[in-house]
Amino acid sequence: MVHDPHNVTCQPHKKRNEAPVKYIRAYPTFKRDSSDGDGDTRVASLYLDARNRFGMGNHSFVYRAPLTLPPPLSAHSPTGQVTVAAKLAYSRCTAHGLLRNEARVYNSFPKHIQEEYCGYNIVPQCRFPVPATAIVPKFFGYYLPVDERGKMLDNHHDDCDESYPCNVNWASPILLMEECGNPVRPSKFTIDQRTECFSLILRLHYLEIVQGSFYVRNVMIQPGPLTVRPSERTFDTPSFRIIDFGRGESWDSLLEEMRQSRYAWDRQKRRNQFLASIGDELHRARRELLIDDFGF
Repeated sequence: MVHDPHNVTCQPHKKRNEAPVKYIRAYPTFKRDSSDGDGDTRVASLYLDARNRFGMGNHSFVYRAPLTLPPPLSAHSPTGQVTVAAKLAYSRCTAHGLLRNEARVYNSFPKHIQEEYCGYNIVPQCRFPVPATAIVPKFFGYYLPVDERGKMLDNHHDDCDESYPCNVNWASPILLMEECGNPVRPSKFTIDQRTECFSLILRLHYLEIVQGSFYVRNVMIQPGPLTVRPSERTFDTPSFRIIDFGRGESWDSLLEEMRQSRYAWDRQKRRNQFLASIGDELHRARRELLIDDFGF
């Protein structure tokens, strides 16, 4: 249930302070989702507030939001709630499409790139070891609004593009993820810290995943390491994450789309295009993160 007194989800005809709005998780899916009966129904409560907006991009707003977990789950906090980042689309069809694609990309990520580890990685192109950290935020799900019959509303325009978007009156989907701090400032970093940021995009590329819009605003920093309690974390040992996958692609997902498409695809040509996008993104990452060739 989404508590939205300021209507940041853009529900049509919704008045302030109305009852909570029902959303259902579209990604990820679990075996229990297909079970019959109401015995396994789990209901969480998300509390959105326009005053808690802390980020915005080309297609979305991001809000810091308390989340009450479904019983018997509870967080070790005074309220029993956890805090998540909730990403909502602008009222444009292309913005909804980008958020939808971002959810699909997050859903395709292997779990290990969202988890913290102790130790170091050897990442080719980096001459020295880098911390074995997560690459991307934890993904807590992509949620769609439902109509009065309980049907999920997955609205989108396949024929629109960003050059000619159209305004829509659809309620925004909600993408929930881990909050990961603030954008990096590479000019203030040591070579070790810039190398660690650069290693994240390299690790994505080794998994054949492209972020799609690599700028410093899409690399986050927060006190770390996250393997210790919050009171012990500092910016002397920061934690980094890559965010914003609205234009992201993975080769595995592209292969699946080609298999399911009714059109004929030149697989080798599409493969070459994907590898070229990796090369272009790597070049941009070096420029954005102030990476000199001598260290790599």
